[in-house]
Amino acid sequence: MNSQQRAELAALCPSVRWGANMAAFSTFRAGGEVEALVEIGDSQTLAALLDWLHRQRISWQVIGGGSNILVTRGRHEGVFIRLRGTTRDITVEPAPCENQAAHEVRVRVNAGCSLAAVIGWCAKNSLGGLEFMAGIPGSIGGAVRMNAGAFGHSISEVVDSVQCATSQGETVEVDGKEIRFAYRSSRLPGEPAAKMLIAAVALRLRPADRLQVAGQCRAIISQRKQKQPSGVGSAGSFFKNPAGDYAGRLIELAGLKGLAQGKAMVSPKHANFIVNTGGAVPEDILALMEQVRQKVLKQSGVLLEPEVHIF
Repeated sequence: MNSQQRAELAALCPSVRWGANMAAFSTFRAGGEVEALVEIGDSQTLAALLDWLHRQRISWQVIGGGSNILVTRGRHEGVFIRLRGTTRDITVEPAPCENQAAHEVRVRVNAGCSLAAVIGWCAKNSLGGLEFMAGIPGSIGGAVRMNAGAFGHSISEVVDSVQCATSQGETVEVDGKEIRFAYRSSRLPGEPAAKMLIAAVALRLRPADRLQVAGQCRAIISQRKQKQPSGVGSAGSFFKNPAGDYAGRLIELAGLKGLAQGKAMVSPKHANFIVNTGGAVPEDILALMEQVRQKVLKQSGVLLEPEVHIF
């Protein structure tokens, strides 16, 4: 960006960070530098920003809550967008809609709201349907974009619609039935030719006992803590599970638990976690990723696909 563009961006988004180190905005605690990082919490600013970026022909990316990304080393031109949101912005629409059963409640959440906060809000408000997501980091928008899930369920089961912003800053409401959900991915109408950003999500939830919802969430979080590494940087499950199998099982079968590259390591606790033991750089993580892929391919004939978004 030239000086005029930098001034205009700063006027649009006062929270802009220039030359941001993405290690500070990623749960991996590793990453390269981006030209500009902006945090946005309202739809008007988002629409204005996307319209401006389109007119200026400046590239942009969305990083969600930073829990499932790795920004490679070096300097990345353009603008990285981090959406923000709180439970104060959640709205409840109790009247049934076309996709909604009579007993369901429609809840609209800003995409930048953390998944943990949404699940906590649901428990306090006696709404069930997201318990299986307890303990998964990141934002609700990122969870929809990745079709996140666990225990045989995914968030696509409760998505009624999404509010999207186009690259020109226009707002579009997309019915959940029009979204092509797949394992750990989703595609909005018009993609990949068009570029769309999820700005808000409408969920179909159900009335439930408050204490039961909270109890189920605590039990799931406890189960995760027993099986998954903690206290180290990671992006959660690094590889997608291949059809009919588990990436962690294949990695462990290849004897790769504890395999290290620099300060990156295959977790001794859960083989499908690559962890930052302290000071890992993106090259360490990427080199270890490739070692794991090649060794598993040689051992089992399966080429693992990363679940983590690599920029």
